[in-house]
Amino acid sequence: MRRLMAIVLSIGMLCASAFLYAATSDRAEKISPLPGTAAVRVTKMRAAGVVIEVTDMALKIERKVKDKVEAMEFALEKPLVKIKAGDKVRVSYITRENQNVATKVVADVPQTAIKKAKVPPEVKVAPVVKVPAGK
Repeated sequence: MRRLMAIVLSIGMLCASAFLYAATSDRAEKISPLPGTAAVRVTKMRAAGVVIEVTDMALKIERKVKDKVEAMEFALEKPLVKIKAGDKVRVSYITRENQNVATKVVADVPQTAIKKAKVPPEVKVAPVVKVPAGK
């Protein structure tokens, strides 16, 4: 009899928790940034290539995709200081109003320029031999 009561109580608690979970998830509302508008998801994309032209408000790179050369133009939010024509760069960008807007521009450092730290060679010291003092 006790076993039957334990089984009935556990099934009842399982059903009650499932009912409460279903009731709260149906009532959950999605919050939009402004009333009356839908939430907009911004997709961040990346491109890498060689800089063709740099101005205060625009960046133009040339990238290679599957043996095809393609030019891309980006609007800049702030002027680039250390980037010049001919540099290899990686650009993180978003599309806003049918225009690519660069959010981050990083100079792509080639692996040959990164030098490994050289370890100085160890100096081998000859072992000291103790000679007994003569009388």
